[in-house]
Amino acid sequence: METYDEILERMREKFCEEAGFDPFEASDIGIRLRVLAGEIFSLWNGLEYWKRQAFPDTAIGEALENHAMQRGLTRKEAVCSQGTLTFSRTSALWYDTEIPAGTVCSTSGEGAVRFVTTQDVVLPAQSLSVSAPAKAESGGVSGNAASGKICVLVTLPQGIESVTNDAPFTGGADAETDEQLRERLLESYRTVPNGTNAGFYRKQALSHSGVQSVGVIPCENGTGTVSVYLGGMGAAPSSDVVEEVQADLQDKREINVTVSVAAAELVSCPVAVTILPAENTTFDAADAAVKAAIQTYFLTLGVGEPVFVAQIGRAILETGMVRNYRFQSSLTFDRVLEPSELAVVGQISVVEMEEDDG
Repeated sequence: METYDEILERMREKFCEEAGFDPFEASDIGIRLRVLAGEIFSLWNGLEYWKRQAFPDTAIGEALENHAMQRGLTRKEAVCSQGTLTFSRTSALWYDTEIPAGTVCSTSGEGAVRFVTTQDVVLPAQSLSVSAPAKAESGGVSGNAASGKICVLVTLPQGIESVTNDAPFTGGADAETDEQLRERLLESYRTVPNGTNAGFYRKQALSHSGVQSVGVIPCENGTGTVSVYLGGMGAAPSSDVVEEVQADLQDKREINVTVSVAAAELVSCPVAVTILPAENTTFDAADAAVKAAIQTYFLTLGVGEPVFVAQIGRAILETGMVRNYRFQSSLTFDRVLEPSELAVVGQISVVEMEEDDG
C-alpha cells in the first residue's frame, strides 16, 4: 500500500506533466493536492482494514466473531475462580451467627481482588470457625488466589473477626482473546468435526467457558463409548462446567453412543532449580521472574500434553534474568501424560547458585 507521501508525490508529478509547472505548497492547488492525497490515503487504509477483516486468519474483534459464528463457535467469556472462605473468631459466642450469601472479602494491598460468598452459612454457638463457598466477584485469572491471600473483610458480618482461604481459589480464566478464538477457528477448518470423530467432541467441549483444553478417548469403556476429559487454566474445571458439558454432549452425541464427561486428573509436577542471576540482577528479582515463568509454562499445557524440562529451561532463560541454571533431577523431569491427565505446577523451589558453580 502506498504511503501518504508517495500518493502526494505521484499526484504532483502528474500535475506537473499536465500543467507544465510545479504548484507552490501554499497555493490553492497545492493545498487541494494535499487534502486529496490525505483522503485517498484514508480510503486505502479503509480498504486494507476491510480486506483483513474478510479472512479469519487476519480478522479481529467483531469481524472475527462473525467468522467464528459461521463455524458454530462463540468467544468464551471470563470465568470466576471458586473456592472456600473460612470465617472465624478468637473466642466462641453463646449464640449462632449468620454469614449471609453475598458477603464480600478481598485480598490485601494494591490491586486487591474481591470475592463474594455464594451460600448462607451459620457459625454455630460455641464454635470458632465456619467455611462458606465463594467465588471471585469478576472473572479472570486475577481471581486465582493462593492459600491465605484472602484476608480482608469488606462487608463485616456481625460477630465475625477474621477471614482466610485455607486452600487456593482456582478456575479463573480471562475472556478469550482474538488469538485464542482464531486458533480454535482455524483448527475447526483443519479438523472437520463430523459428529463421529474426536474433533467433534473436542470442539463442542471447548465452546464452553471455563474449558481450556480437552482430552478425548474413544471406546475407553468399550465399543460405543466416548470419554471426554476437561481441563481449565492450570486447574480442573468446576463441577458446574463438567455438568454443563455433559448435558451438551449428551444432547448432541451420536445414536447408540455413551458419552462420559469428567474433569481431567491433575498431575502435580514440582520444580526445583538452582539459578545464577544475570549480571546487575538481584536474586530476589530473578527468583520472582523464574517462578512466574514456570507458572506461565504450566498454564499453557493442555490435557494430555507432556511436560518437557527443556521447555521449562527455555522459559527460565527467556526471562533475561538468569545466566545459568541447573535442575534437581530427582524432582524435575520429563513427564508423559495420559489423555485424561493435566499437568499442573507443584511446589517451585529456586535456590541461588554459587558463582564458582556457574
